[in-house]
Amino acid sequence: MKRSFLRQALPLWLLRSVTAADILEQWIHPLEREPFFNDVFERTWAHFPHPEPLVPITLDHVVEWIRSQGSSQETLELLRHPVTQKSFRPSPTATSSLQQISEAFMQGFSMVINSLHKWSEPGARLAKQLYAAAYLPVDVYMYLTPPHSHSYGLHSDVMDAFMVQLSGRKEWTVCDVPSWMAPRQLPEKILENFNVSCSNVTLQGGDVMYLPFGTLHRANTDSDFSMHLTVNLERQFYVWQALFLAMIHKALQPSLRIKKFALGRDFQPDDDELPLVAFLSQLTASVPEMARVPGFSISGTSAVKLLTSLCNQDLPEEYLPLLTKEFQDLTSRLEAAASKSKRQTLKLKGKAVSIPKTLEKLREEPPHLLWALELARFHSMKHNSVMAEPNPFVSLSTARSKDPKAFLGLPLSQFPQKALSLSLPEDARLVRAPQLRALLLSEENVTKLWVNEETFQLRPEEVPAALFCLGLFAQNTSRGQAFHLKDVPTGATNLLPKLLSLGALLLI
Repeated sequence: MKRSFLRQALPLWLLRSVTAADILEQWIHPLEREPFFNDVFERTWAHFPHPEPLVPITLDHVVEWIRSQGSSQETLELLRHPVTQKSFRPSPTATSSLQQISEAFMQGFSMVINSLHKWSEPGARLAKQLYAAAYLPVDVYMYLTPPHSHSYGLHSDVMDAFMVQLSGRKEWTVCDVPSWMAPRQLPEKILENFNVSCSNVTLQGGDVMYLPFGTLHRANTDSDFSMHLTVNLERQFYVWQALFLAMIHKALQPSLRIKKFALGRDFQPDDDELPLVAFLSQLTASVPEMARVPGFSISGTSAVKLLTSLCNQDLPEEYLPLLTKEFQDLTSRLEAAASKSKRQTLKLKGKAVSIPKTLEKLREEPPHLLWALELARFHSMKHNSVMAEPNPFVSLSTARSKDPKAFLGLPLSQFPQKALSLSLPEDARLVRAPQLRALLLSEENVTKLWVNEETFQLRPEEVPAALFCLGLFAQNTSRGQAFHLKDVPTGATNLLPKLLSLGALLLI
């Protein structure tokens, strides 16, 4: 597979104006979205050269951020010196944060700005745009490296990443055998023990490089400095290995609730210090599809269907049977691999647990898979730190254009009920808001609807209406398309005003 996609004659600004490409399409140009997700995503690293930076972040922004963040080590992190391995100690004359960072840069220290998306507008905007394109939680970090220096030695990361060059240039070494093929082995040992092919890549201009999690890599600067973004996609929480981690815990604790487990200590699929995670990592080396998102046999965009569907009932008709087939195949192969392991029993929650027998139980009880899919969907919503704010102005404009006098002096809280009462069922049209994060979750005979940060319980008669209005894929939903009031299943009298007030639905 060709991994470096050559520059094309068509200017990028013209490409944007013609295609209105989203941020992911800009980064992977000239490759298109479908071949990227089918041939590159999850599978292999790729380099996408661009003549000019694609993200408008400059050194002036960095100076502003250093001044605004002060000496906060949580935000501004100085790495150990690449030669001495010592931490930076500022001189007495370097009193301000900018002077200290400048002094460190002069001496050869690299700087990281952590979680740029949480406190900077450019970082937040970038994270929202990439999330809207890839539908996986996003983290944004910025690295500033002086000439003749480096940040880290050969290593791998637990999440996917886009390396986005902003200024200067950086020399990278990237290898093709992922570290998860050799759990707990040092990178140097992997190079010795496997037939590893490594390539040298220079990032400059606005180049972008995609690295799936586990990709061994290192980078250094030569005679030029480098400023680049590391934009992480948190795919590791939604691959088969993470789902099997969840299913095994559910099999051992039938009363386990999704919210408690998803936000708890046991669901850390990238933490090999947890015994079950370490065991599953060993099995993944024998069953590499465990490092893929469920639905890999369908297409590379299966994460969209899994994580943006409202609930399991909203999955496309063909999706769940194919997922079940993947699950059964993987379970059989994991059983075979586990039965050959020297250690087949783990101590979990104070009990000795046979992993081969537990896997056999999973294969015989498919409902555990449905529970794990709901868990992945819930975790994706709670783990995503960037959500689009609801926009009320489309609905307000639509309603007011029909009868401006009806809303004179009306409190905003009364708008949804008033707007719907003035609309005739055959005329009024509603649509699910773009980039909405919504989740329908039923546990222990209680159904709750999550709409961005809001949560409320639904009555049984409201569930079909919620599924129709907010569903994206199933045949009995609106599939994200506009619909008339008369199309909504009965039982939505109180639900529709609520969804309208939360910005989940727009009146058009």
